[in-house]
Amino acid sequence: MKKIYSLIAVSALALAANAQVVEGTQPHVTKTSPYVNLGTHERVIGNPDTTGIVNVSDFLPAFGATPTFYSYGSAALTTGYLFGNNGSANGFKEIGQGYQNIIGSPVNIVGALLWFGGKQSDMGSSPTSKVVVKAYDMTANKSYNINAGAFNSTVLNWPGPNTMKASADILYSAIDTLGFNGVVFPSPAHIAASTDFLVSVDFSTLAPGDTAGLVSDAQNEALDIDYAFHKTATKWFVSDEMFSGAAATGGLDNDVAIWAILTDATGVNEYFNGMKLTTYPNPAVNNVTVEYTLEKDAKNVKLFVVDPAGRKIIDNSYGSQSAGTYKINLETSNLAAGTYYYQLNANGHDFTKLLVITK
Repeated sequence: MKKIYSLIAVSALALAANAQVVEGTQPHVTKTSPYVNLGTHERVIGNPDTTGIVNVSDFLPAFGATPTFYSYGSAALTTGYLFGNNGSANGFKEIGQGYQNIIGSPVNIVGALLWFGGKQSDMGSSPTSKVVVKAYDMTANKSYNINAGAFNSTVLNWPGPNTMKASADILYSAIDTLGFNGVVFPSPAHIAASTDFLVSVDFSTLAPGDTAGLVSDAQNEALDIDYAFHKTATKWFVSDEMFSGAAATGGLDNDVAIWAILTDATGVNEYFNGMKLTTYPNPAVNNVTVEYTLEKDAKNVKLFVVDPAGRKIIDNSYGSQSAGTYKINLETSNLAAGTYYYQLNANGHDFTKLLVITK
């Protein structure tokens, strides 16, 4: 089922431009009112196996019901975006969203979906201006969070990004603020079993004068998981504590619209969530066969194909099916060249892989 989120005019919790973060001495900025209205948009989210949107039982947190776009600065003087590059004295230019691997499964992060709420270029963008999307594994004591009720900026005391596993670029000129942005890593980020992971957007590679920002969900929709992060040149901070408006209140408590696209880390002949899944030919031109095997009898079997922007372009339901192998032929001649995601749902579980269309 499609999820429709409205970016209502609640957007933009204004953060005072003259109260920017000073690392170690003034860890919080002050929230001001009224809110800065950055417009109303409606987005339709497709159904790939994206953490935080569809698969919210195996990986947490879940993206909230109130997408919100936060500026950085006051209504009179906006200095960028909270979840993007901004006028912070610390130069917070890499934004990350982490996910808890609840089921402890090994996974491959094959790409990401991103929701940019806005961008602007004050000087005329360079053709090489870009952001870099990165995937990391996470380990303990890699970021700064509260410590005994007070914000801590000297001792690493919270999980955070560890090793970068994959990256891909998005040119500034290609950032879409009307639809979703999809990115595919040149090779998957392999995440070991029981390991949490994070996907970030690094804005430091934008050309001077270029600004872009990501949507988040609203205050208090992150369930206090504290897996949204801001990075200075060298340090990761929990966004909830860095920008909550008062020391250690956790008053922000939201998630960033960065969603990892997952597939399994097992071999092609092994079951994942009770399913095997493949396509051929892949890459495809005019036709493709999706072949799947159910390990057990299954209910509510569905097959989706989602384009790189997150739009569901094929939505087939097969009801209940017995254990066994099934083949579905799909017409792809009308699809533009690019990388697509196809997903099988059965018994409430998902299995997602990549499909490449060439012309």
